Amino acid sequence: MSNPQKIRWLIAHQPQELFFRTARAFSDALKKYSNDEFEIEMLTYDDYVEKYHEIPGLEEMKHSPDNDVTYEEVGMKAFWGALFDSEIEMSQIQVHRVSDHHNDFKVLDLPFLFDDHDHVKRVVEGPVGQKLCAELGRKSGMTGLAFTYSGGYRVVGSHEPITTLEQMSTMNIAVQQPLSLGTTLEDLGGSYTMCMPTTWHHTNPLHNGCDAVETTYLRFKQVDGKYVFKTNHSMFLTTILISNKFWDSLSSGHQEAFRKAALDASRQERRWSLEDAVKFEEEAKANGVTIIEMSAEDTTALKHKSQLSWVKSQKYWEDKDIVKEIIKQRLH
Repeated sequence: MSNPQKIRWLIAHQPQELFFRTARAFSDALKKYSNDEFEIEMLTYDDYVEKYHEIPGLEEMKHSPDNDVTYEEVGMKAFWGALFDSEIEMSQIQVHRVSDHHNDFKVLDLPFLFDDHDHVKRVVEGPVGQKLCAELGRKSGMTGLAFTYSGGYRVVGSHEPITTLEQMSTMNIAVQQPLSLGTTLEDLGGSYTMCMPTTWHHTNPLHNGCDAVETTYLRFKQVDGKYVFKTNHSMFLTTILISNKFWDSLSSGHQEAFRKAALDASRQERRWSLEDAVKFEEEAKANGVTIIEMSAEDTTALKHKSQLSWVKSQKYWEDKDIVKEIIKQRLH
């Protein structure tokens, strides 16, 4: 038997272990489906540079100074270029970032879009998710294979306790992109600041003028906060991506093996994320973190107000029925 073909999978974001374990799960599944014909090589930025070559700009995603948005964008441009040119064959990244190339991916960040985790599964594994991935392949140099959580539900972290929606509506909150919470905050009378999680180690929003930050349980350490306001308002979804240049070189049989491996890995990763959330809550008090549940009344009010975000976002979607199709996947 010949040596397996190496596939370079770039670990693009923090917390790195979340992305490493997805790559490992994919690797194990691919070996099974391809009869060990491929080997996944998991690489951080530093690993890649040391073993292969430097991609100008790529390090900016990790080593960004105070003007974080500018440097983040430089890094993302380099990342996309490397993936499109198949200098890296695979990676996993937030749906918000994938929307740089197909805006409809951003719909998955809308607040209170999903009823529960089963609803998420029906959407991302069904016709909606399949169409998003196929359209991405048509519009860009990469194809989506499957959807992962990498954190699950979004919550709000802070140094001081937040106990009510009214209190939160007076705050300036750091968000990754407006649709998940920012637009709704404005409608409530609050405000938001754009701040990328990949730059928090340089510009922690809680130390730089923000009252709170939109985050997930698994990214809470990066926030360096003491309190979680458990809003569960949006799902933090990520996508397993593959370079079209590499994808098109595969036989139909190998493409099917990659799809099956990605589906297996994504399901495992989502299970891990749910288990991690339970563990975070169980250990929160011992770790000096206080979790404050949003009341049922405030949840209803926030859900109602978030409907405006759905309406305002309609102008962005190429598929004008995409929200309607997602809602159809709810079970009543």
